[in-house]
Amino acid sequence: MTTINEIKDRLNDVAFAGRSYAGADRAAVAKAYGDAVAAFDQNAAVDMAYLLDRVEELQKAITVAAAELADAALTIADRYAGNAAEALEIRLLLVDPVDKLVNIAQGAAITTEEAGE
Repeated sequence: MTTINEIKDRLNDVAFAGRSYAGADRAAVAKAYGDAVAAFDQNAAVDMAYLLDRVEELQKAITVAAAELADAALTIADRYAGNAAEALEIRLLLVDPVDKLVNIAQGAAITTEEAGE
């Protein structure tokens, strides 16, 4: 089974293979690069499928967490708000971050301002 670290290793192998250094044999450097590219190409489909599966898992987890946060916000608002206006304020404070989580999980683009950068 593929792991993210194995994928990173293959990417690093491609990035750094073929770099020459003092005393390096040009043919050996070219072979190392060719081997790294071949290994990357050979595993590309499996790696992509693995990464897409992980992304889907993250999307589901984010959506579930967002729903749980929304439920918690309602519970907190109902328990601790002094009146209906305070309950509404608590709910509104939590709606925006929850919506952002869901939007990100669904692949919607966000602005750098929304990302907090």
